[in-house]
Amino acid sequence: MLKEAIYHQSDSTYAYALDEKTLCIKLRTKRDDLKRVTLCYGDRYEPVRVVTMFEEEMKKVFTDDMFDYYEIIISPSFNRICYYFKLEDEEETIYYSQQRFYREPPEDRNRYFLFSYICKGDLYKAYDWWRDSIFYQIFVDRFNKEELDEAWFDKPTNERMFGGNLKGIINKLDYLEELGINAIYLTPIFESPSCHKYDTIDYYDIDKSFGNKKIFKELVEECHKRGIKVILDAVFNHTSSEFFAFKDAMKKGRKSRYFDWYFINEDGTYEMFGHSKNMPKLNTTNKEVKKYLLNIAKYWIEEFDIDGWRLDVANEIDHKFWREFRETVKAAKEDAMIIGEVWDGAESYLRGDQYDSSMNYPFMHVALEVFAKGTMNLKELDSYMQNLYARYRRDIRYNLLNLLDSHDTARFLYECSNDKEKLKSAAFYMFTTIGIPMIFYGDEAGLSGATDPHCRITMDFDNIDNELFNFYKNLTRIRRSSKALKIGEYAKYFVDDEVYAFRRFTDDEEVLCILNLSDKEREIPAFLDGEYMDILSNKIVIINKKLKLVPYAKMVLKIK
Repeated sequence: MLKEAIYHQSDSTYAYALDEKTLCIKLRTKRDDLKRVTLCYGDRYEPVRVVTMFEEEMKKVFTDDMFDYYEIIISPSFNRICYYFKLEDEEETIYYSQQRFYREPPEDRNRYFLFSYICKGDLYKAYDWWRDSIFYQIFVDRFNKEELDEAWFDKPTNERMFGGNLKGIINKLDYLEELGINAIYLTPIFESPSCHKYDTIDYYDIDKSFGNKKIFKELVEECHKRGIKVILDAVFNHTSSEFFAFKDAMKKGRKSRYFDWYFINEDGTYEMFGHSKNMPKLNTTNKEVKKYLLNIAKYWIEEFDIDGWRLDVANEIDHKFWREFRETVKAAKEDAMIIGEVWDGAESYLRGDQYDSSMNYPFMHVALEVFAKGTMNLKELDSYMQNLYARYRRDIRYNLLNLLDSHDTARFLYECSNDKEKLKSAAFYMFTTIGIPMIFYGDEAGLSGATDPHCRITMDFDNIDNELFNFYKNLTRIRRSSKALKIGEYAKYFVDDEVYAFRRFTDDEEVLCILNLSDKEREIPAFLDGEYMDILSNKIVIINKKLKLVPYAKMVLKIK
């Protein structure tokens, strides 16, 4: 037994409450090292000398290339829990408690792991509409406008404004509804001098090139009539250099009441977003800055009934601010969704006290390697994704916003050298794995392009790639119709370098998702026998201990 690989931490993503009576406990061990892991737990304040311990075997839920991750959900009748782990391999049984190993469990309950109390104020609540969602990201200036002209189809530049606006989005709600999405995330819409609007001049006004508050209210209302949620982009890390507070601070120096709103040096230089002088960084520890930004957060919810915020450059702002931001947003609208832009792992933000989700860029990176570049095989994908799932709480991992590309990256189709089959394989995996799928506007229509500005190409609704559109439309259909795909657990069924089959399942539904990346027919062993419905193609698949796959096969078999 490799003790160095064993890890658990109480009051962390390895031990947390799911509700007032339920705990989730997780343990990490070396891969394929143990034959059994048992959680032993009892009432810490039981009035006896030695606590009565209950034993329940834990389930191996994820396996990456180095570790196994065991998990269990318990609902004890008591609320002050002490516990340890019983670990068994082929040769020995040992006990693990408070980072120590024992041949026999200690009698002193204070030497056990402790979950002191399930505090109601610490509970995290997710809402059904989040996991039911299929997001569609819209770069507003390039999506649509009321009357197109020839200039609309010019090549994009970093400076050029093409005139896409809110009315243009309203006019294409039928298109979005037909596609099957039910949540839109708009890049910033507030007053700004740029085409991307990530340098805000006025957080309380709509940029005139996009429309006005009346039109925005109409957009939200029309979306809600169709069951489509609306998420806005919040840029709270920095402002425009034309923002009133920054201009005053630069003009008056330390005499300005806004001087400490920013990080300004004695020589007049200042901290900024990256190296962009037109985007000075805000000091979110300043009480006045905090008050100003939190008022914005609730204003757009209370006045326009938006459904949440996507937070730009979210990991460059302090955790304390985001905790207060969460309190403010949830007080205004309890089921509003908070999504952070974090390009690396977002564990410290996704513990239930800050964000509800993050843009899952680690997913995007591995999807590029596997499906676009072919530099990673499906076995490696499975290992990587199981590690990613294991890093998050089970009640939050289903909220991760999976994406293949965005306004900040090259189009996935471009990365595939415009091979649509590769894009379809990646999209299939995104729609069937754990997490919420997000489509970057135009991916479903066949848009392609390198990094900014080429990824921000204008939509041409008269020349939609109907094959891709119908493929995406089919993915949204099966995703929205299947509880297992939205909130089901995951288990690997079969994987080699080119074929991947995995189960998604709930108590009352199970599907088997199958993907063949090869241009050749494949046959894989199946522990199934009989006829099964492929809900992707709406065709019957016959299995007789083996499953035959055509080249580039994609199937979702209804097992239960």
